[in-house]
Amino acid sequence: MSVPAQAADFCDMNTTLASYSAAFKRKARGDVENAFQSFKKMAEAAVAPAQRHVAQYYLEESHEDMAIEKGIMWAQLAAWGGDLDAQKILKSAIAASRYSVVDMGRAWARDWRPQKQDCYGSAQTKTDDTDSAAVGRFPIIRSDGVSDEDFVKFGLRLQEALLIVDQTAPYFSSLVELIPAFEVIPGEGSDRYIQWEEDKDWVQVSIGYLHDDTVRQLSYALVLAVQRHLFDKIDDATFVDQISGRYGPIKIYGSLYGDTKSREFVDLFQKAIKHARELPLVLRDKVNFLDEIYYMPPSRYHVSSLSNHNIFASYDYKRSKPNKRMMLVWKKLAFEDEDQIVLELVKMGAQAQQQAMIEGMRGKMEGKKREDAILKALEGDMSAVQNMFTKQASKQKDLLDEWQQKGPDGIEKLYCEAVYAQVQAAVALKMGQLRVSRAINFKGCKKARAAWRTYLNNKE
Repeated sequence: MSVPAQAADFCDMNTTLASYSAAFKRKARGDVENAFQSFKKMAEAAVAPAQRHVAQYYLEESHEDMAIEKGIMWAQLAAWGGDLDAQKILKSAIAASRYSVVDMGRAWARDWRPQKQDCYGSAQTKTDDTDSAAVGRFPIIRSDGVSDEDFVKFGLRLQEALLIVDQTAPYFSSLVELIPAFEVIPGEGSDRYIQWEEDKDWVQVSIGYLHDDTVRQLSYALVLAVQRHLFDKIDDATFVDQISGRYGPIKIYGSLYGDTKSREFVDLFQKAIKHARELPLVLRDKVNFLDEIYYMPPSRYHVSSLSNHNIFASYDYKRSKPNKRMMLVWKKLAFEDEDQIVLELVKMGAQAQQQAMIEGMRGKMEGKKREDAILKALEGDMSAVQNMFTKQASKQKDLLDEWQQKGPDGIEKLYCEAVYAQVQAAVALKMGQLRVSRAINFKGCKKARAAWRTYLNNKE
């Protein structure tokens, strides 16, 4: 795999963030002019928080001709880029300015386009490695589970998406230059996962985008992924994300597809998470175990408008990790209410806790394995290096393997534990039988079914 592209201008995230931090410190120390020059370069590269600082300079410090118009232009661009404070600055500037001044500033903003960044790649080395390739200057890496055919197809699709980013996001197109590399990960049907991966410091994107009718959604999603990461790393900036929200530490991501009720989804899940606070502590903790919730139903923009999932939501046990427990919603919202969503949250949270248990089990097994091997070796019994598992460890290994293959919904014991937690939540919320039957699939979970019957009998 080749080294990620080097930066000549603002061509990587770390350089951009370091430049922003340095300019911010200059401004804080009173070196306004030099800070302005630094922010101006970043503003030309479509960095919205920097555009806000440029707007503030023109509106508060500058004595140039038409400074107010320039300030309104930059404030408008920063507001379009999702900067919350820029929206407030723009509103204030408009209220204090003449109509002709406002119209001029906004006209300039409409005609503005980001400056092309002079980015280049390092020399490409030919290799037989089929797990990596390149699209333009961007390295792309294949994750486990992605076939050769899909990897090649996705490389072509990614190339198309990058070519039209000037059309899909004309005011922010240069932001894609901040991406160091892409990792192509598995995804089925309407799986549209895309996010800047913190640990690896590159963008992970699902091959589910291969099932789109066009590349427009992927093209804009690339820009949005950069915007979210950029704002997360800048302390004095808040991103106004049109299709996401959060409640406490739980992030809720809607869908880019315009016909999927994204705003309704975000609002409903925010209310449901708040409603879950009424649950007993042990159930509330399950909900709080989740970190991110994604809305991924099919839409008219997909090759097929039918969902490839027969369940409302699932826990993403393959991509989840200790600081990112993810719930995926596969069905379009219909008649779900807060109580029914709470039951889904409880189930997903229970499965997230199960994964934490599995991870802890794996860590203990590996630690004990090493410890026993060392002790036996010191005693002179080298055969213990090959025979490290006890009967209990063997059972744990079987459970670990089964989890990897089937996930929490495929292991009866774990599935029924999560369903029992749902029943406890339904009882705590005093839900009716009809709504519970729509929200809970009991399958063969005898304990959960018996608990629900007992509740109904006592209720009568």
